[in-house]
Amino acid sequence: MEILKNVYTARLRVLSNKLQSIGQHSKLKIFVVGLMVIGLFWLIFFVPYKAFLFLESLGSLGLVIIDRLLFLLFLGLFLMLIFSNCIISYSSAYKARETAYFFSLPLEYTEIYFIKLIDSMILSSWTFLCFLLPILSAYAAVRDLGLIFYLSLIIFFIPFAVIAGALGCLLTMLAIKFIPRQAVKYLIWMLVVLFVAGCFGLILTGKAAANKENEVMFLLTNFIPHFGFTQCVFLPNFWISEGLLKIISADYSQSLFWLLLLISNGLFFSYIALAAAKFIYYDSWANTRFQGIRKTYIGANSKLEKVFSRLKFIDLPIRAMIVKDIKVFSRDPLQWSQFCIFFGLLAIYFINIRNLGYQNVLPFWKNIISFLNLASTNLTLASLSVRFVFPQLSLEGKRFWILGLAPVDKKTLLLEKFWLNSLIALGISLPLISISNYMLRVSSLVSVLSGIMVVLMSFSLISICIGLGALFPNFKEDNPAAIVSGFGGTLALVLNLIYIAVNVTALAMPFHLLVTQQISQTVFDKLIIAVTLFILILGLSTIFGFLFAGCKALERLEI
Repeated sequence: MEILKNVYTARLRVLSNKLQSIGQHSKLKIFVVGLMVIGLFWLIFFVPYKAFLFLESLGSLGLVIIDRLLFLLFLGLFLMLIFSNCIISYSSAYKARETAYFFSLPLEYTEIYFIKLIDSMILSSWTFLCFLLPILSAYAAVRDLGLIFYLSLIIFFIPFAVIAGALGCLLTMLAIKFIPRQAVKYLIWMLVVLFVAGCFGLILTGKAAANKENEVMFLLTNFIPHFGFTQCVFLPNFWISEGLLKIISADYSQSLFWLLLLISNGLFFSYIALAAAKFIYYDSWANTRFQGIRKTYIGANSKLEKVFSRLKFIDLPIRAMIVKDIKVFSRDPLQWSQFCIFFGLLAIYFINIRNLGYQNVLPFWKNIISFLNLASTNLTLASLSVRFVFPQLSLEGKRFWILGLAPVDKKTLLLEKFWLNSLIALGISLPLISISNYMLRVSSLVSVLSGIMVVLMSFSLISICIGLGALFPNFKEDNPAAIVSGFGGTLALVLNLIYIAVNVTALAMPFHLLVTQQISQTVFDKLIIAVTLFILILGLSTIFGFLFAGCKALERLEI
């Protein structure tokens, strides 16, 4: 199609110009960012590599588990790709100003939707592929695989991502078309009630597993029986996993079968999405632009405004901005639903620890699991902070001058967003890590120190995103995914991940050395004091440093 050629020719030129503009930055900045990226990829490679080496040391059982982890990895990746495409397609195909411009041109609805479908697939897939390559490189290193494995991975991943992208975009279009906006609120509340009921059910019915004598018995009784759901032959994760395993065993004819199965299903679901777009895409787009909820306004303040009107210790302009930010966030279900889903999944896992029997494992493994739970909570918080907090200033767009004329300085504007987002993050992450520590029955020292770290993380990660959002604003873009995909968003993600890795490693190391009896209790006490001081100093320096840099950047910003 001519329109497709023109659109992506222009976008390739924009991308080329952005890549050329990298040379305009200082060499020190390029070196630091490049070093951080290399360190991040090394970390993503090193941790799975050590885990795979341990499993390999278990013999044939370990090799079976390693291969089964491949199915689990691609199942999780498939579900995340679908969800990511739902979010990105909503922003790109319905909310972006570019879409309205396309509808003003003499184009078929399927042509517009095809462009947005490709946009969604590219934006959602490249990040996952970048994280997938180091993990599977660790797998390849342990299994001693050659270059053909990496080439096969890229070839298999493309149709795999197309299937997830087509399903995600199709689900978004159908939901917008056929689910009335008035019903969304009741649907969300119903899901919340079911989730809470399920959590209480897990707590009441969970039974602690018996103590396991060694790691092999624990794996046999707690992990392998739960791998069955990842091997459904009707799911794409099974097709790509089987295809790669056949490549490893040099069974190329069978591998070709699974590849063709992925390609045919990718084409089929893409065709279904384009066929549906011909009839319902415009109507669904119009619903997001012009459909409203009939409501009678009598001049009274909303419940949210009434609550904040009683907080007299907060200045009136700041209260108004807080109410505005909360309303903007709450009016977009696809935005706050991501918080509910990701943190909800963590909550289900933490509550289900009793059923998995983690609290009865050997102290060595309990120590590792507790700090992995701490890392997973902070990593989830970091990724969502980059996704939502970093683009907040940029999303003010061309209306930012209104805030500049408001009776409040720019420093206060930035601090308002910092405190609001930090307190929300703290209110979600601290209960989660408390549940994890309670279910694992860790020591009180681990509980207190992990709680302190989560408090610092809630403020530090938000400060990084807020500060870099002010340093690298993009007021011309209205798509949050595109804003996050820029240099500033990538830098924020890298810094968040490095910050989490440094803190969690520093806190976990003394406990690991004590559990493995490499240090005495006296040395452990001294190390804990030093590590606690290090975490506090690093956290406070991060908070004040990035907030100061963000305030200075806003002051220099011309409105």
